[in-house]
Amino acid sequence: MERKLEKIRIIFTIPNFDTAGSGKALLNINGKSLIEHVYCAALKSDAKGILIATDNNQIKEETENFGAKTIMTKRTHASGTDRINEVAELECWEEDQIIVNLQGDSPLMPAENINQVAKLLSDSPDAGIATLATKILDSKELEDPNVVKVEFDKSGRAISFDRKVESKDNQMYWRHLGIYAYRVGTLKSFSQHERSEEEVAARLEQLRAFDLNIEIVIQEASNIPGPEVDTESDLNVVRAIMAKH
Repeated sequence: MERKLEKIRIIFTIPNFDTAGSGKALLNINGKSLIEHVYCAALKSDAKGILIATDNNQIKEETENFGAKTIMTKRTHASGTDRINEVAELECWEEDQIIVNLQGDSPLMPAENINQVAKLLSDSPDAGIATLATKILDSKELEDPNVVKVEFDKSGRAISFDRKVESKDNQMYWRHLGIYAYRVGTLKSFSQHERSEEEVAARLEQLRAFDLNIEIVIQEASNIPGPEVDTESDLNVVRAIMAKH
């Protein structure tokens, strides 16, 4: 793809360090921390700038040791999107600036997918958020509540996000990937709106976009990424994959 993503920046978001699983950013994977592997993956993309948003000094020390720009944020954010909005305000980014939110536990996210989600939003002026999905071909994935399922229409507009779905014959199901592109103006609107009971219960911040009538545009990912590190099993799989490269 032509390198024309001058307005694209990437932010990694790390959850509040005292929440379950947030300390995984410092896990050692074949000689490097998980977060350094994610950073190295992002460097292969066409983004203009990459930074990491965290509320923890240990993570800040680690990320600065490998040369990443790191922004310390408040510990009170309800979601990664709210954390990114604080960064956008601190950096004084313009409202049309496009930001890619790459989860800090996605070390095997292909650079092509990062470029794809940014271009998708850039090419979709009516949408406020862009994201990617892959086909679910395994019944275990369909039943796993850690796998977020997304439904979208023929034009690529999101209809629903769910952790649990009722399996039906001859229906294609899609796995939502942990990568988003936003415009700064969308971030501001998103963060000013309170979370609904449904969002809190489902632990799906995407539902807030529906509350605000923000269109979410989706494409099938150009490359299938390796697993995010959510469980010990995921960690072992990622270590095995990286050991081969």
